Amino acid sequence: MTAHHHHWPKALRLLPLLLLLLITAHPAHAQFSGITVDLSMVDGIELNADNAFNYRINNQKGKTVQAEITGHLQYRRSAMMFTYKYTTSLQPGITTISRTTIPAPAWTFSDNALKELFFNYGKLPQGTYEYCVSVALKNTGETLPAGDPDACVYQTVNDIFLINLVDPENDAKIYDYNPMLSWVVNYPFASELTYRIRVAEQKQGQNPQNAITRNNPMYQDNHVMATGTVYPVTARPLVKFQPYVWTVDAYYKGILLGGSEVWKFTIIEDSELKALPHESFFVDIRNERSQTIYNAVGVIKIKYVLDEKNEETLSLTLRSDKGKVIKIKDKELKAVLGDNRLEIDLKDQLKHMNKYELEIVNSKGETFKLPIRYINPELIK
Repeated sequence: MTAHHHHWPKALRLLPLLLLLLITAHPAHAQFSGITVDLSMVDGIELNADNAFNYRINNQKGKTVQAEITGHLQYRRSAMMFTYKYTTSLQPGITTISRTTIPAPAWTFSDNALKELFFNYGKLPQGTYEYCVSVALKNTGETLPAGDPDACVYQTVNDIFLINLVDPENDAKIYDYNPMLSWVVNYPFASELTYRIRVAEQKQGQNPQNAITRNNPMYQDNHVMATGTVYPVTARPLVKFQPYVWTVDAYYKGILLGGSEVWKFTIIEDSELKALPHESFFVDIRNERSQTIYNAVGVIKIKYVLDEKNEETLSLTLRSDKGKVIKIKDKELKAVLGDNRLEIDLKDQLKHMNKYELEIVNSKGETFKLPIRYINPELIK
């Protein structure tokens, strides 16, 4: 049998290839190839009405195109945002955009206070925002969908130097149970601002930042009009020897602008302060008969004479005045033959001016009890 070879006309054989080219060259997508936005000039800086337009657009289409440019700034986890739009011609190659080279953009703001802050004072609120610029090409009077190409940068505004706390100074020891708390503001529009002040306890093991974040405020006022306020008699009373932390935030018409550092103060009483010893002395626990209370200024210093053997271990138990066992770093002390001078470090473990009892048991089972009052050396400087 002879095989029959069908010889298709050349044009028909090219048909599938022509169809494929027609499908892939769909004009809606082709329009976007070759336009890129470079936002590197505004990356890492706080935007204002002038520098918001400092970017470059690269047109690699080989011809001049009409484009609608959209800028969009959105705060994370917030409804605060603004948008602008303008139309411009993009020549082939790189066009450097700036505030002076573009037509007046049409702006939209989520609220009026944000608009005033941005235009009148050149400021943005505290927080993290995303700023994006997109290009839509205008094609035969029809605007193609915005958002391609699209370039975005992220920036966090955290103006810690907006407010500086003044009084009481950080780590202050004060005598007033209703202290004046004051601060200064470094902005020309300070008179337009309101302040939120918070005072909280600082608990053991917390740094000031943790304390203000985690603990419920003892006192909070969200509408302070001046740069200072007196701790009010209506708030929960402050107590002596309890460390407190405080901070202030500034608002412009309800928008958070920035906050201060967190500072700490403690109330002490002058008369008690003068009477307190400034260091511990060594107490001979063999001769101590619990007659007097021992003042432990940060540490307990013990004298212990061992005259029978080369060494022995002393076991320690510390209890609160209610009998609760307190965890301490040193649970045992080693004594050697002769006169021993031993120290038990209590820093950061006990409460200032609280009473405790230290029980010491030697290897023979003899028990020595020492009533103590703990004095925090930080509070008597």
